[in-house]
Amino acid sequence: MRELSDALKRRALEGGADLVGLAPAQPMRESSAYRAWVDQGMQGSMSYMARDPEARQDIRGWFPAAKSVLLTGFRYAGAEPGEPGQGRLAAYARLPDYHPELKQRLKGVLAWFQGQVPGSRGKVFVDTSPLLERLYGRYAGLGWVGKNTMLIAPKLGSYFFLCGVALDQDLAYDEPAPDHCGSCRRCLDACPTQAFPEERVLDASRCISYFTIEHREAIPEGFRKGIGDWIMGCDVCQEVCPWNRFSLAGGAFSPVLGPSLDLRGLTDLDDASFKERYGGTPLERTKRRGLARNALLAMGNSKDPSHRPALERALADPDPVLSEQAAWSLARLDETAAA
Repeated sequence: MRELSDALKRRALEGGADLVGLAPAQPMRESSAYRAWVDQGMQGSMSYMARDPEARQDIRGWFPAAKSVLLTGFRYAGAEPGEPGQGRLAAYARLPDYHPELKQRLKGVLAWFQGQVPGSRGKVFVDTSPLLERLYGRYAGLGWVGKNTMLIAPKLGSYFFLCGVALDQDLAYDEPAPDHCGSCRRCLDACPTQAFPEERVLDASRCISYFTIEHREAIPEGFRKGIGDWIMGCDVCQEVCPWNRFSLAGGAFSPVLGPSLDLRGLTDLDDASFKERYGGTPLERTKRRGLARNALLAMGNSKDPSHRPALERALADPDPVLSEQAAWSLARLDETAAA
């Protein structure tokens, strides 16, 4: 069993993974916190996060035959500062869509395993399945769940994609990773929208990533100033984490976008040009309307009066979310000028 387990992990590393480990396919004791999180409405408008609760608390609810879980981490380059007056992207949003590539690599690992164990079955997951991957990642020894709820690897930080394969065979498991956050609370204190009500609890309904990606309507006014120049995701809680001094450039993917985008260019896009320019990247998730809304908000927070003509044009947008956001941002520029 140990020999097969080690060979499986080597195969995953040969497939480009930077982290690899094995955990048992059983409920993790921390999974009960998921139910409390949903009951408090911290998922915001992400109704899909409340679906399939059995699977989210036990991977066997998603793949009943599961006995073992192979967890892998694929690193990507960490955050870079954006240009002043432009819209900033989270580090992962600069990459091509990673889902197809990682699924293909893991399918190759699964095919290899099935060649070694004829008749075995498995199921690949790449962060779109109803699973608590970070808990399995911790029990597979990849890292610990930090106070910012990110999985942190001691030699890599937190800039990596977590994915894996559920398998129907018993294997030799790795030891859970110990916690190394200590008394540090930089991530909690740095969050611009106070999205962490307590350690290791993220209120997604207050998170910049949630507002800029998942939330489809007008962004509540109380959070707008805190969003700053972020137009797709947010890396603040990762940027301040001391463990990310170990993050490495390179990895399985190279950025196809810069760390920031011209705000005025984003408000002039129609659906076709948006698809042409950003199709095949994580920005597709925001849709054109969401990206335009985010750009208009960032213009108001930029303190840059050169954005005024674009905002004035957006006042006439037939979409009430966009026209209202333009009005707020114009008022924000006026407020800045007066100050």
